[in-house]
Amino acid sequence: MMKDDPKSAKALISIVEDDPSLQTALVRLVRSLGYNARGFLSAEDFLAADVMADCSCVITDVQMPGMNGIDLAGVITRHNNAVPVIVITARPDNDLEQAARAQGAACFLKKPVDTQQLVRCLERALAE
Repeated sequence: MMKDDPKSAKALISIVEDDPSLQTALVRLVRSLGYNARGFLSAEDFLAADVMADCSCVITDVQMPGMNGIDLAGVITRHNNAVPVIVITARPDNDLEQAARAQGAACFLKKPVDTQQLVRCLERALAE
């Protein structure tokens, strides 16, 4: 594979989701697409792991204990504008979507997550 290929060994899709079963399902889905994936139970865990430089994309839930996913999207955008963030939520509303997009979110998806929609969003985010 080419060095810049998003599926290269160095590329990483990080899943930040406080629901362990959904996190596991998303990690498995991303891996089934040929990407490396790593799960984190909180935004703080993700930031403490210091993997942002290796990330090709971050998929995050909105509602989590501690820092929420929208704030995490802002931190990621400010730190490395090239890393796309996909935000998922169980409480979709226009204000929440606008807040996520204002923090740099590439996609805003509602739970239950439509697998095909997530795959399209991930592929589009990685291609940009």
